[in-house]
Amino acid sequence: MLFACAIGVMGSLTLSGCTSYVKRGTALYSDGRYVEAAEAFERTEYRLQEASPRERADYGLYRGMTLLVLGDLHNAQRWLGYSYQVERAHPGCLRSDKRALLDRGWYQVGQRLRAAPPPPMPPGTAIAASQPPPSPTPEAQGPGAAPMERRGLH
Repeated sequence: MLFACAIGVMGSLTLSGCTSYVKRGTALYSDGRYVEAAEAFERTEYRLQEASPRERADYGLYRGMTLLVLGDLHNAQRWLGYSYQVERAHPGCLRSDKRALLDRGWYQVGQRLRAAPPPPMPPGTAIAASQPPPSPTPEAQGPGAAPMERRGLH
């Protein structure tokens, strides 16, 4: 009898262990512990291969929302997009409240990406880009394109 109970408890722990990493990251996000949530999600990404569609959609949603809060807009967009892909492939795997959060997060990412200044240009390029290009030198025009006086045909 005791052995059967122990097996039952171990089995339930194994099953709940599959989703505990998603719940852990979600709880950290909900508590406002965004850096810890991001770390928890990053460390457990490999487990997505074996996760159910609901777990994958939740994971993408909360990892994306965490990255959004942390200001990593491109990766937030990537993970929110992942959650949308899972939802499209398995309609209904996100509850309506989570789907609403996904929609809000996607909207916020889009707004912030559009409002963000363009990425800085590499040093030296910014100055050159603000000036007209220099006139080509005879050497830069290719072989045989030197001006007439240089060819000796005055």
